[in-house]
Amino acid sequence: MTSDAIKQFVEDARAVSVEETAKVMKLTFKRSGVEHPQPCPNCGGTDTFAFNTSKNKWNCRAGGIGGNDGIGMAAHCHDLDVRTRKGLLEACEIVLGRSMPDEAERESEEERAARLERLEQRRLQNEADAAARADTQADYREKERNKARGIYRPLDDLRTSRLKHGRLYLGRRCAGYPDATWLRVGADVTYWHGQDERGGPVALYSGPAMVAPFIGPDLDLIGCHITWIDLDRPPKYRPIFYGLTTEGAKAGLVPWVFGDPAASAEDLSDGLYELLPSKKMRGSKKGGLIPIAGHPDEQRWVGGEGIENGVAFGEWEGWRADTFYFAAGDLGNLAGPAEASSRFAHPALKKLDAKGVLRPAMVQGPVPKRDQDADDAMWVGDQVDELVLLADGDSERVMTAAAMARARARHARSGRLIPIVWPQTGCDFSKMAAEAEAGT
Repeated sequence: MTSDAIKQFVEDARAVSVEETAKVMKLTFKRSGVEHPQPCPNCGGTDTFAFNTSKNKWNCRAGGIGGNDGIGMAAHCHDLDVRTRKGLLEACEIVLGRSMPDEAERESEEERAARLERLEQRRLQNEADAAARADTQADYREKERNKARGIYRPLDDLRTSRLKHGRLYLGRRCAGYPDATWLRVGADVTYWHGQDERGGPVALYSGPAMVAPFIGPDLDLIGCHITWIDLDRPPKYRPIFYGLTTEGAKAGLVPWVFGDPAASAEDLSDGLYELLPSKKMRGSKKGGLIPIAGHPDEQRWVGGEGIENGVAFGEWEGWRADTFYFAAGDLGNLAGPAEASSRFAHPALKKLDAKGVLRPAMVQGPVPKRDQDADDAMWVGDQVDELVLLADGDSERVMTAAAMARARARHARSGRLIPIVWPQTGCDFSKMAAEAEAGT
């Protein structure tokens, strides 16, 4: 028969929220937000376990279990079975941080020792698994970086190569090219896409391309950015590639091969084929940047997302000797992640939610994420006192403006000027340069 003291003890534990239980258990809280992912204290992993302080819920994907009370969360983390009287009371004791009533049924010393030993063995195994995953990821990252180095290093400098494709490409897109050795050009750079029947990569195309390095703060090459060139395809002067989608394969269609007719508009709209990018990155880009001209030791830096905009702007201002010109590769690498609380509804764009209801599209806000890592966005030298950020005028304006404001906030330092320069509406700097060169 359950005493009144034990009943009250359990009721007191049921009244404790998931958030308070997490504090008692010293689980990890993120600096902001309501969702707090982390390794499961019982199952391990990296972000398999999470609790939500707004919804008062917890979940472990590795264990396939979750709930909306602190007792269940404590029981899972401490390997207790709440279906038993002893397991329930032990979990309540953890949640409340006080001893259960004297008359309560407890674990024996042998049971407790066995449970703690199980947890310790799992902890050790989880640590070993995490270390193995880290080693595997590090090996893969280094292999990818070596592939990027193997692509970039044998190529000729774009400005002096007998292969004129790179100079002609930048000349037509940006009205010129830098007198620098960062950018290179190759005659037969392979475009890999998809897998063959044995799981090996498929060479979709091989042809001329401009190749730029991604470098880290130590100036070591960590990746490369490849732009394939087709001088017969204005205004972008890049080849067009198509890829067979999963839906297309199910429909019995065959992979597109370079030289085949273009995929039809109907097949593209039905999702049977997809338009592939004519630019790719190999190795690592996270936290790195693409040098275009000048040296990173300079105190004035100028750059934005893409290489072409940086080249066009450099041409316009005459490639200043006191300036390092760069590209981030993409907007995410330029600005870094946003603080979740700064998200806002787009004033015009809408999208269908999971229930088919049209709702405003949410935009990553202008406030940088507070607990981000140093390499969550491109690096900027500490000596830089002027960082000119180039916006892309032909991208969606609201999202781009929020990202540019976030980039300025993220890279801000005392005494550092960070102007944001916008091209004409609906243009980017390379388009402006090409039109000016053509006299249009």
